[in-house]
Amino acid sequence: MAIKEKKTITITNRIAETLKQDISYGRIPAGEAIIERKIAERFKASNIPVREALRILEGEGFIIHRKFSGYSVRQINPEEMVELYDIITYLSGQLLSKGIPRYTELTYHRFRTLVDEMDKTRDTDKTVALLIEFSETAFSPAGLKYSIELALQILQRNIPIIQGMVEKIYKGTIPTRFQREFMELCQKKETKKAIDLWINEFEKMTKGFVAIISDYTP
Repeated sequence: MAIKEKKTITITNRIAETLKQDISYGRIPAGEAIIERKIAERFKASNIPVREALRILEGEGFIIHRKFSGYSVRQINPEEMVELYDIITYLSGQLLSKGIPRYTELTYHRFRTLVDEMDKTRDTDKTVALLIEFSETAFSPAGLKYSIELALQILQRNIPIIQGMVEKIYKGTIPTRFQREFMELCQKKETKKAIDLWINEFEKMTKGFVAIISDYTP
């Protein structure tokens, strides 16, 4: 009995994590219906782990369920985008204020590597992944596990919108002026200026998200 239960949990988690990735990277676009039967066929699974996986995704805000219509990928609206900005602004301030004083040469080496890769790539998916990794590198030294996880979840949840911004505004790549200035301020121990710069950059990004979000909502 215990072995069977462990197998079900494993299948459920695998389905949930795969669908999260598909949704996050726009392979399943906002508003698209999630058909339980098709998911079961794709993963060669029974309905039980599929339903459990869909409940996990619903609980985490990736999909919604409507009576008579079933599940579909959740669509974000401009008001929610602004709300998310407010949350991540607060989290960023907390994480950076604790994290920046703890940056080491290894942290700056990782920053420089990521920025150099951003300058070279013209691949939108890679650019977005590098942006999120830059944020993770900036947040991690704070050591606030749950705040870091929440901040990264917000960024990952909005990958399709970030991709749209990179493609439409920056044509597949982004200028790295902000990242380089942020590193310089941190190295000079000008923590407050570095945090203000970070928050202002997120505000600009949010305005860009709101400007293009109609492409992801009906």
